[in-house]
Amino acid sequence: MISTHGSCPCLCRFDILYRYLKYLLQCCVCSKFCCDIDDKVIKRAKESEVDDPIALSARFSQEFLKDMHDLQCLLPTIQPRVTEHMEQINDIIGKIMTTAAGTKLAGDVYFSVDSFPEHGRGLSAGRKLENSIAGKRVEVDWRKRNPADFALWKAAKPGEPSWDSPSGPGRPVEVVQELKERALKRAELTEEDICTQ
Repeated sequence: MISTHGSCPCLCRFDILYRYLKYLLQCCVCSKFCCDIDDKVIKRAKESEVDDPIALSARFSQEFLKDMHDLQCLLPTIQPRVTEHMEQINDIIGKIMTTAAGTKLAGDVYFSVDSFPEHGRGLSAGRKLENSIAGKRVEVDWRKRNPADFALWKAAKPGEPSWDSPSGPGRPVEVVQELKERALKRAELTEEDICTQ
């Protein structure tokens, strides 16, 4: 079993909710988002001497699904992966770039928190700007307008997977989970899919 003992109760509780919704609605779609490329996956691939971080992520994903099966949890209806939906992710980042919220710095794209007075709701996972301490979580990048600005897209680095984008080759950043999930859900779920499940 690859899942930690701490995540098993969460999986089981969610499975109960999913089964109950399927019973009540007879039409319930469960989407399990898979962030199959991020800094942690790349680092783990380098440490384990695996050539392909995406292959490593696929292996972990399969082991996770086996764990769900062993726990007798229902499998998700759909399992969108970041690497399969770069076009949708780039579309959303492109829309942000057309506003004052998006800034490009040497191939990286950042979200400017000063352009969004509601910062602390939604994309930032409930964090309040005034409670952020510059340099506590990650090293301060002095190129940014505000130390709290966060990356949406990282420019390509040698030896790392990358995809083409209007901002140049690179990849999305794991901090932006909600952004990626929206892109993947938009790509995977249609009204027909939801009504025919």
